[in-house]
Amino acid sequence: MLGRISKNLVIKGMKPNRLTTLPFRGIKLHEYQAAQLLSKYDVPVPHGEVAFSPADARTVAQSIQERTNGGSVVKAQILGGGRGRGFFKENQFRGGVHIAKTPEEAETLSKEMIGYSLVTKQSGEEGLRCNSVYLVELLDIMKEMYLAFALDRETSSPVLVYSPAGGMAIEDVAEKTPELIFKAYINESSGFTDDQIEEIVKNLGLEDHHDSAAKTVQNLYKCFHSCDSDMVEINPMVLDAKKGVLCADSKVTIDDNAAFRQKELAEQEDKSSETPNEIIADKYDLNYIPIGGDIGCLVNGAGLAMATMDILSLHEGKAANFLDVGGSAAGDQMIAAVNLLCNDDTVNAVYINIFGGILRCDLLVKSIIDANAEKSFSKPIILRLNGNKAKEAKELIAGKEEELGIHFEADFDKSAKLAVKIAAEEASKRD
Repeated sequence: MLGRISKNLVIKGMKPNRLTTLPFRGIKLHEYQAAQLLSKYDVPVPHGEVAFSPADARTVAQSIQERTNGGSVVKAQILGGGRGRGFFKENQFRGGVHIAKTPEEAETLSKEMIGYSLVTKQSGEEGLRCNSVYLVELLDIMKEMYLAFALDRETSSPVLVYSPAGGMAIEDVAEKTPELIFKAYINESSGFTDDQIEEIVKNLGLEDHHDSAAKTVQNLYKCFHSCDSDMVEINPMVLDAKKGVLCADSKVTIDDNAAFRQKELAEQEDKSSETPNEIIADKYDLNYIPIGGDIGCLVNGAGLAMATMDILSLHEGKAANFLDVGGSAAGDQMIAAVNLLCNDDTVNAVYINIFGGILRCDLLVKSIIDANAEKSFSKPIILRLNGNKAKEAKELIAGKEEELGIHFEADFDKSAKLAVKIAAEEASKRD
């Protein structure tokens, strides 16, 4: 598991910045799937069932009513947070989480959710399509808390970030009351020490429910560790008047590098909200994340990708994506990466920034030439190469720059400026 630490995006201080807000790939589970997984590890969760149609929602709500003699909470299932404050794009229905006092009300609410796109702070303007709702029993909540297991690259260890203040955005808690944010670093193999458990229970204010709280925290870590998780977030963990400690809302992400070990979880992943570009990226094993700008970036190595986005921003440009082709991409994989960006309507210019190491620059350029031979590039390309076989690569395109629509510039700063300039020119042509 420690081999995955480098993917961690937990930043000291929990203050949002470019890294903490950058999405990352992983096998994401819907809330109902996460609840089912937690139950397998004896983590207490409220009773609930998923519904894929309004009629199913009514049936589930009826079952919950007969079981608890009460209503239910209807939650839109999307792979993103902030549902309660969101709205559905097509019908402007507000909120992705509602209380239904009757089965009929649950059906009515579900009609406003299923089949529509929920727009939240995390979804972007297009929103995320809701294909199902999760109905859970109503709770008599006395206290709400926050827990999140993640990976910390500074210490190369798992970490539990927790707070006695839950049920709200943890960023708000960190900003307004940072003294309520606690951390516990975990020995990967042995788990928590007894002293750590005592401190966690005390900081959460659960001394009167010590045994159940301690068991819940320990079982959450077992789930996190055993499932190769990038994150297990519980917000909120609650103290119910009758049932005690419960994990009322959960978000679980599995490291996609561990899909071969976690086949059952990987098969559960809902890919219905993936864009055509994300589908192509998955097919060719490309690390691709859209981020909303108009300069398509093709880079090898996450560090260089981050630096590329930073320098474009410095020159008042904005990357359209994070696309890391890794150290060995060539041939069909590289052709797919170039065409992915050239075929993206949101992209005005493609900035290819490669440092040749394992990835030879001449093989990359050959792939670019092959891609153009299949279909002429529709977007101008700014190309920067350095490192292994860069000289040979430049010779391959010598005299062909205009034919290929390539602007070659070896200097990092100058190439970034050129990318911003050309993207702006192309945008003005569209206008």
